[in-house]
Amino acid sequence: MSLSRVIAFGTITSLGSLSVVFVAADRLAHPAIAAVAPPVMVRAAPAMPDPITTGTVTQGPAVEPPKARAMTGFDTERLNALMRGETLPGARKR
Repeated sequence: MSLSRVIAFGTITSLGSLSVVFVAADRLAHPAIAAVAPPVMVRAAPAMPDPITTGTVTQGPAVEPPKARAMTGFDTERLNALMRGETLPGARKR
């Protein structure tokens, strides 16, 4: 029984080592191709004719600019004041 364990262990170990050797030899025989970016296909935009020469410019109604919002971003000054426990003048209470 002891001899069969040794033979089984040796067989498994040798087959594992043999597979590692074959994989390493295959990797060495076929080096990886260097990563090269594929060529970029650039499409040139077609030249558009000047609207003044074609006479396609029309005057439409005037477009109103968008109204400015009260706050355009995050109010860090108010946040810092609230963290200090202060209230800003003109700040409404909820």
